[in-house]
Amino acid sequence: MADSLLDPQEVEAFARGLWVLATADGEAHPSEQALIREFLADTGNTVSWEQATAPDFGPSDVAIQLESTFLRRVFMKAAVALVHADGVYTDNERRVIGEFAEAFGLSHTEFGELEQAAKMVDLTAAE
Repeated sequence: MADSLLDPQEVEAFARGLWVLATADGEAHPSEQALIREFLADTGNTVSWEQATAPDFGPSDVAIQLESTFLRRVFMKAAVALVHADGVYTDNERRVIGEFAEAFGLSHTEFGELEQAAKMVDLTAAE
């Protein structure tokens, strides 16, 4: 179990927000599920899979839990990397990521920069 720099509420917000994205097109792709599970394991927190995948959570809920600009930027990078995990970035995923960017108060320029940085993340090591 690793030491986490995130408190349990932040871990839950990350996981649940990523789950919202993973299910934007219906069911989450196995590679997206694996990344969320790996995140939960790596944080060393006690947030369960059932908590992470609970319904009725959205971008504004994540914004409330992730108050700092730093955490919001990290979340957005993780979100962009997640939606690319299955090799397909759909219109629904773009719409939901846009909702997160809006909830976080990111400008189009800031979001574009984060998106470009996240696209450079190599997720093959996570598989």
